[in-house]
Amino acid sequence: MSRKGENIFKRKDGRWEARYIHHYENGQAKYRYVYAPTYAEAKARKLIAQTGAPEEQVSPAKQLCTFGTLSELWLADIKSSVRESTFTRYHRIVEKYLLPQLGEQQLVKIDQKHLNSLPEELLNSGGVNGGGLSPKTTSDILCVLKSILRYGKKEGYAVPNADSLHCTQRSEKPSEIVSEEDRIRLEQSIIEQRSLTGLGILFTLFTGVRIGELCGLRWEDIDFREYTVRIRRTVERIADLDPQSSQKTKVVLSVPKTESSVRIIPIPEFLMQFLLLYRCEACCYLLTGNKKYTEPHQYYVRYRKYLRRNHIEEYSFHALRHTFATRCVEAGFDPKTLSEILGHANVTTTMSIYVHPTIQQKRVQMERLTPEYLS
Repeated sequence: MSRKGENIFKRKDGRWEARYIHHYENGQAKYRYVYAPTYAEAKARKLIAQTGAPEEQVSPAKQLCTFGTLSELWLADIKSSVRESTFTRYHRIVEKYLLPQLGEQQLVKIDQKHLNSLPEELLNSGGVNGGGLSPKTTSDILCVLKSILRYGKKEGYAVPNADSLHCTQRSEKPSEIVSEEDRIRLEQSIIEQRSLTGLGILFTLFTGVRIGELCGLRWEDIDFREYTVRIRRTVERIADLDPQSSQKTKVVLSVPKTESSVRIIPIPEFLMQFLLLYRCEACCYLLTGNKKYTEPHQYYVRYRKYLRRNHIEEYSFHALRHTFATRCVEAGFDPKTLSEILGHANVTTTMSIYVHPTIQQKRVQMERLTPEYLS
C-alpha cells in the first residue's frame, strides 16, 4: 500500500521503494527508483533525486534542496534516537506548522528576514483559522526549526542562520492546585466509597505520579515489604505515522519520558494499608485489577465523573501532582528529594513549575519579620 499520489511503496523484502519521473521519451514518462529502510528516508531520497542534480555531485543537490526535503532527512535521522511519542510530536510540528510556511522553498532562497519574523507571525496568526499560537507552542516550533537548520548545517546544506532565531519567552500560567477543603472532601469520599478510580486519585495525591505513569502501574511495581513503588513504564496515545495503518492514533506502553522519570518513590504507611485492600496478582494493573491497562484519556473521563458525582470542583488531573508538590514544600521537603520523587532532571524545574506557596505559607514566612523588641 502507498500514500496517495506519492508513489512510495513498501516492498515484500521490507524496504521502501519510491518512484519518480526521470524524463520523457516520445511523450512517455520514464521512471527511476530509490530505496530506503523507512518511508521517511525513501521520500527524502526521492525529493533529492527530483532536483535533477547528478548523483555524484552531492554539493549541487544540497544547494537545490528544499526545506521540506531537509526536514524529512532530519526526521529520519533522529527517529532511532528519540522516544516514539517525541518523534510523533516533532513530526506533527513539521507537518502542521513548518511545511506550510517553508516546505516548498529551496534552502538557498529562504529569506533571513522572513525567518526572523517567523516567531511574531506564529504568535499572531499561526494557528487554526488565522488565530495566534500560545508562547509555549511557538517556542516548541522554533526549537524544532533550529534543530532542523543545525542538522542541515552539519550535513553541508545551504541553510540560513539558525542562531538569529530566538525562542519566545514563555509566560507561565499559575498552576492549578486543589484547595484544602476539596482535597479533604476528596480523600474522605475515596476512603468511604472504595473504587479503583478513587484508588488512582488517592495514589496520585500522595506520590505525585503523572497520569500516564499511573495507568502503567502494575501490582508487581509495589514493594509491600519496603513500602515503595517503582515507576518504570507509562501509557500514552500518540499519532500513528505508519502509512499502511488505517488508524490515526495508537496507544503505546513505553518507558517514562526521561531517564530521571524512572524512579523509586517511598509510599506513606497509611496509603500502603489502603493499597492492601485492592491488592491483585503481580501482573495486573492498578487501575483495572486485571491484565489490561487503561489509557490516560479513559481514566481521565472516569476521574471527571468521580469529581462530579461527589460535588467537587472539576480540577485537571495534573492539579493532583501540583498539589502533592506544593504540600511537600510546605511540609519541609528539601528540593533535591522532592525533585527525585517527581522524576525531574533538575531541582530548578521542580521549584519553578510545580511548587507554588499558598497564601498561608507566605503569611507564616512574613510573620518571621516581626521586630525583636516586639517579640
